[in-house]
Amino acid sequence: MSPRQRRLVSDFRKMKEEFSNHPFISFEFDPESLPPDRYVVKFSNVKGLKLTENSADRKELEIITDHIIEIYLHADYPRLKPQSYILSKIFHPNFRMASPNDICIGDYWASGETLVDIIYQIGEMITYKTYNVTSPLNGIAAKWAKENMEVFPIDKVNLRQGEVEIHFLDKENTHDQFNMK
Repeated sequence: MSPRQRRLVSDFRKMKEEFSNHPFISFEFDPESLPPDRYVVKFSNVKGLKLTENSADRKELEIITDHIIEIYLHADYPRLKPQSYILSKIFHPNFRMASPNDICIGDYWASGETLVDIIYQIGEMITYKTYNVTSPLNGIAAKWAKENMEVFPIDKVNLRQGEVEIHFLDKENTHDQFNMK
């Protein structure tokens, strides 16, 4: 089995483990192509923005809660980052709303990033927890984001359900345990 095939198998296993019962993220793939090299991922009940025109030809932002993306793991994956596309409408600096409707998942790709990591990253972009206005795919959205940073994130939902929250309890002996002064 080639390194790419091993990675596709690993990504597919991790996708099933992470998203099979996820409250906000689901995915589909072609069962004829196992392991899959193309996924359609759906974000449900996750707030993002869409630009609409009202009857007076005035553009307005609307909150939308359902988003669909496609991720293609091309022949050079994982050496090169996967291709990702938005299939639903969105208003965001890092999503191109003209053909090919691609998503900028980062200027620097590390082959150690998993497909699950990318999907979480895109979800955090949808909610405006993360965005990049210095090299945007949508200049109008980038300008708007720079001028309206106080409204972000649009949604505070925690998509990373499996992460454990650790709280520090400040008790008398805690300082000695952790060698704190």
